[in-house]
Amino acid sequence: MLKTIITEQFSPFIKTSFITSVLAVFFTVMAGNPSVANNLVTANDMKRGSLLLKTTEAGKMVEAIQLATNVEIDINGPIARTKVTQRFRNPSNGWVEGTYVFPLPETSAVDTLKMQIGDRFIEGIIKPKKEARKIYDDAKKEGKKASLVEQLRPNLFTNSVANIGPQEIVVVQIEYQETVKQSNGLFSLRFPMVAAPRYNPKPRIVESVNFENDEQWGTVKDPVPDREEITSPVLNPAKQAKSNPVSLNVNLASGFPIGEIKSPFHGITTDYKSKDKVNVSLSDQIVPADRDFELNWKAEPKKSPRVALFKETIGQDDYFLAFVTPPKLAKFSQNEITTPDREVIFVIDNSGSMAGPSMRQAKESLLLALAKLRNQDRFNVIRFDDTYEVLFPSALEANTGNLDIAKRFVSSLEADGGTEMLPALEAALEDQTPHDKSTLRQIVFLTDGAIGNEKQMFDTIVKKRGRSRIFTVGIGSAPNSHFMNRASSYGKGTFTHIGSEQQVRSRMNELFTKLETPVLTDLQANWDKRNNVEMSPSQLPDLYSGEPVVILAKAKNTTQSTQETLDVSGQFANQPWTIKLPLHKAQQGKGIGKLWGRRKIAEIEGQYFLADNWNVLDQDILNTALKYGLISKMTSLVAVDITPSRPTGIDYNSQEIALNLPAGWDFEKVFGPDYISTSESLQDANISPLHTLAASDTPIARPTSAKAKSIPLPATATTAELKIILGILLLLATVLFMLVSRKMLPNGQRQ
Repeated sequence: MLKTIITEQFSPFIKTSFITSVLAVFFTVMAGNPSVANNLVTANDMKRGSLLLKTTEAGKMVEAIQLATNVEIDINGPIARTKVTQRFRNPSNGWVEGTYVFPLPETSAVDTLKMQIGDRFIEGIIKPKKEARKIYDDAKKEGKKASLVEQLRPNLFTNSVANIGPQEIVVVQIEYQETVKQSNGLFSLRFPMVAAPRYNPKPRIVESVNFENDEQWGTVKDPVPDREEITSPVLNPAKQAKSNPVSLNVNLASGFPIGEIKSPFHGITTDYKSKDKVNVSLSDQIVPADRDFELNWKAEPKKSPRVALFKETIGQDDYFLAFVTPPKLAKFSQNEITTPDREVIFVIDNSGSMAGPSMRQAKESLLLALAKLRNQDRFNVIRFDDTYEVLFPSALEANTGNLDIAKRFVSSLEADGGTEMLPALEAALEDQTPHDKSTLRQIVFLTDGAIGNEKQMFDTIVKKRGRSRIFTVGIGSAPNSHFMNRASSYGKGTFTHIGSEQQVRSRMNELFTKLETPVLTDLQANWDKRNNVEMSPSQLPDLYSGEPVVILAKAKNTTQSTQETLDVSGQFANQPWTIKLPLHKAQQGKGIGKLWGRRKIAEIEGQYFLADNWNVLDQDILNTALKYGLISKMTSLVAVDITPSRPTGIDYNSQEIALNLPAGWDFEKVFGPDYISTSESLQDANISPLHTLAASDTPIARPTSAKAKSIPLPATATTAELKIILGILLLLATVLFMLVSRKMLPNGQRQ
């Protein structure tokens, strides 16, 4: 209508095809081109490197949402606070919703969500999961920008962002708290960058027979009920450029003089501010999200702390965090240390996801482990893919003949097939002498843990573990840390990660030191002169050589006496051992309350496998998560902009952001030779999606002042289209002015 009115009013002056073209462009942009509204393009339409997703319309594709991530980690002593800034860019001319599946450390306490739109930002709020989903869906329908962060697993999350406009960038920032890991004097922190594809066993149909009328019926038991949610599209590295660029910085304040600092999987640059403070950044500045980042640091010789105690007061409650490392074995004479006979069951994953470097690492690790067995030890080997095979009918003596058979068996293994882990686990847990207390029974599990049925595995471990101890060895660039840590915790063992072939010997030697030496047993914690102390773990685990006990506790805030202590005691090398920590000397720590809440949620989750009152446990998790403001299986973080941005009547499409294949993985071995990727990269583009997003957009901003009201997030949506429209309007106005000014003068002359 507007086009008709203006054309009729100015038709005497519109004589040139140029003006007609200008008006056509203007009204096309203003009214909306059908092809733009549909957000469909062809390869010939593209003028820049981009990732295109296939559609059901032949020859038509849609530009994929681009993602860039910035990670800022602040480490203060044993506590780390991480900000993950995800920048969603819509390179197309349509409206989109983006969903990104991403990993976080499985012990992380996720408590903050912020969404930035232009100069405004919206704080997210914790809500029960179903309520948060409804708030997000309603906002999406109403055309409002919204973000929803949900937990799929303790180490796997999704971030959904609704109503990202054409050529627009929406920035979402989440924050979480965790503790630093310590083992044998090595301090480490791990930031997972890619969610590895997971093998999901098929649902089983259980048939029953009614003998009265001989009718049958079946019930479907799905070991992975959320298989659709945890499955994302994956880029084929043979056909598609790596995407999802990440920049990362670490501000490390160790609290002790740092002697050595390394990152085994990424090049880093270190800037020492003092003996105990250093800034760490990636040497390449930007890397693709295809492998986990790990930072390791040691204290200067003889400077490593064995004990640490921190406190945070919130309202009427005190929260404590204690680290206690037992003394080294060198403090005890060798005749006081006895190593019992052992039965060791090795389980090795040779499924398709282990193809390449992972399989080499696993085989080398297992061969090294076999070489360390003593003659009096007994052992067996189990391998699995979508089948499983037990080498010997039962555990045999570790003599030369049996070891040679095992080494040939291991050396011949090749990676292929699915990851049916449960039957192999059940076979390993079969104990032919369950009442033998003279022998240590240990299960060493070598795998990447790329499965979706973790609950089945945990349930089996808790119910069938018996006297066995389970030690998990995570293999590869992106292991499933949730499975590895929980399986070893429920199995009363430890978790070791091997991410490169260079780490095999050192990490396996550390593991066998733990397997061969006695543990600190009968651990107890006594809170002297403090009543009503709630502690986690409620029952302290046995400790292996070099492993610290990490205690979180909550107590009522009372006037402290200098006599109050935390006493940790146990049996070590056949003699009693005690250490006293004065509570009044605890250092102030920030975020301990959040860590306490996260630990309590994990403990409640552990009760699912021994109880049938799941509704009560769900409610306990919900109450705890709401009290401490944390994401959990029962709660989510949601942020909504109150101002609608998508015009009424304009449709949108939803996209799952494709993930990189973890470094070292073989795409065909994982997905099979006939797998058809859902996306393809533009063949004639000379700039990859990684470089396009990393280099052409505004770099991530940093705070300029502690008093700044805006959060330190990247610049958001550009005004390119608005400027184009304004430019066309100005051009049109100029042309019209020229035409009007050239009208006939009174004397019949033209100006």
